[in-house]
Amino acid sequence: MSLRDTLAQIAALQRAIQDQTRLINDFKRNNSETMQLVRSELQGSTKGYDRTMLATLTQTEASLQSSLSALQQASSALARVQAI
Repeated sequence: MSLRDTLAQIAALQRAIQDQTRLINDFKRNNSETMQLVRSELQGSTKGYDRTMLATLTQTEASLQSSLSALQQASSALARVQAI
């Protein structure tokens, strides 16, 4: 693999990371909207569905944030390799 091939592969990986970051941010936005909807529509449900759903959505939010952090680390690592 030539240097040109390596740099092209790094650029492709950076684009893939950007695409995934965009998708995750969109999902986070939708998740946040869903949380607001659950709060407003199911607040104080007698069976506790609102708390169960909010707990799950909160876990999803944390997982998405963790994924974003990993993508940012990967992007930084690729930038360091590209600078060599």
